[in-house]
Amino acid sequence: MDSSNLFSQEMLLYITFGLVVLVAILVLVTAFYVLQVLKTLLEKNKTEEQRLADQSAPSWFAQQWMKWNALKPIADEETILLDHDYDGIQELDNHLPPWWKGLFYVTIVYAVVYIMIFHVFESSPLQEEEYDIEMAEAAAERAKKVQDVVYDFDENTVTVNDAPEALAEGMKFYTTNCAVCHKADGGGLAGPNLTDEYWRNGGGIKNVYKVIKNGVQGSAMIPWESRFNPEQMRSLASYVLSLQGSNPPGALGPDGEIYKEEEEQ
Repeated sequence: MDSSNLFSQEMLLYITFGLVVLVAILVLVTAFYVLQVLKTLLEKNKTEEQRLADQSAPSWFAQQWMKWNALKPIADEETILLDHDYDGIQELDNHLPPWWKGLFYVTIVYAVVYIMIFHVFESSPLQEEEYDIEMAEAAAERAKKVQDVVYDFDENTVTVNDAPEALAEGMKFYTTNCAVCHKADGGGLAGPNLTDEYWRNGGGIKNVYKVIKNGVQGSAMIPWESRFNPEQMRSLASYVLSLQGSNPPGALGPDGEIYKEEEEQ
């Protein structure tokens, strides 16, 4: 199901529920007003004795409270008194309050509805599925934003980015993807040594960037353009160049031709 359609269905459900609640409130207000009018009319037709009887009777709210809690007046407690007696202590046969039992029945109905929706018909996603959906949407949105970024350089105009945060990012990419062939210190393993002045495909930021982007045909060096955006490839190329002259122990010997920086100008 498309996420936009799901969102519109949810919004429609919320709007419908809100309208139902609003109509219910209006109906209750109208009913309360009508009851007050009827009560006023009935009061006018009552005798003095009837008014006194009404005043001594429990209020409507008191009656409802007693009803929902299954309360018994003290005068009627004998009807629910159990027949056993422990050292003069007697017990009343009080049951669970009706409101408690009603709430319990509601939870049973809710559980059945929940199972039908989420586990039987699977019409709504569970929490883990919702999390995966939201993460996928966030990743798609992030990828779209990355694609929409306009870079003001390419392999012919790229320059070194020696900012600490750029080199740190380049080091992270190198450690994850390049160290397996060039070693963590750049000394070379299956791939050539990156710390000396010898290069198979030319040194300098532009040549290193091109190799990272397009790879080297006929070798194990694959193109990384589909994995990294231009700024990430520049950070990686800048980090590779920062390894120049580090001379790590156990580095491979010269491979390629000496590259001088001025040759790139």
